[in-house]
Amino acid sequence: MWKYFLLLACVRLLGRLPTRVLYLLAEVAALLFYLFAWRLRRNVWDNMRHVMGPNTPKKKLRRATRQVFGNWAKSYADVIHLPYLNLHTFLGRKLIYHGFEENLLPAITNGKGVILTSGHFGSVELAIQGLVAKGVTATVLTEPLQPPALSHLLDGLRASKGHTFLPVSIGSIKTILRSIKAGGMVGLMCDRDIEGRSIRVPFCGTPASVPVGVVELAMRTGVPLIPIFVHRRNGDACEAFVEPPLELVNNSDPQADLKTNVRRLLERFEAHLRSDPGQWTVLEKVWDAEEDREP
Repeated sequence: MWKYFLLLACVRLLGRLPTRVLYLLAEVAALLFYLFAWRLRRNVWDNMRHVMGPNTPKKKLRRATRQVFGNWAKSYADVIHLPYLNLHTFLGRKLIYHGFEENLLPAITNGKGVILTSGHFGSVELAIQGLVAKGVTATVLTEPLQPPALSHLLDGLRASKGHTFLPVSIGSIKTILRSIKAGGMVGLMCDRDIEGRSIRVPFCGTPASVPVGVVELAMRTGVPLIPIFVHRRNGDACEAFVEPPLELVNNSDPQADLKTNVRRLLERFEAHLRSDPGQWTVLEKVWDAEEDREP
């Protein structure tokens, strides 16, 4: 329960502060976590080693690991500041979309539903919120947290601008299916297994267990699956790359098709991940020793 009260205190005491001040505090918190949360530091180091390659000098791995903690802390700063953020001003000055008109807008206007997916990378939170300023809202699934009050608080902050955020559950799955049927847009992450449904496929050259929920949803509904990956630029600015819809295979072997489609999605993500590994804000270990031993 202490996490809930800590976040609530941060929202009430710090939420109205300017972003530059919040980010400065976030960097201090990130340094403390990096120094003292050795298990998390070991997890991130291992992730960076897989993304950047086993022959990467330790100095570069250390720098990327520090950057992960910094960007992770900034993502929480973004959330607690969100209720006080002017989205239209932010969109005009700090947020750039590439591919919105070419890739996302046609899928939205056809009225058949859209699935938007991303990874825990860069400032994806802000880019998703920026869609509200463009008149686009979505239903987004999030990771259930303990205690449930913490999930409720976080999702409430995220929903303060107009989106709907729901922790993954049977009920929320039914909600997003209804939203798709009504022609709406839904959002799910593709790089962390929060539903308990995963598959082993190559990821950055080494097999890993990765979630399949977003790909399964697209295969079953037949609606466009559109990846969006967001890079932090110069502090609180961000650049969002809305990519063309993923081409899904749907032949006679569902399991083989699922593997192929998940791999295609990961390939899109890997291009951004390898360009700036320190923006991948996952503190859990993605690869394990068994997967490292596989050819």
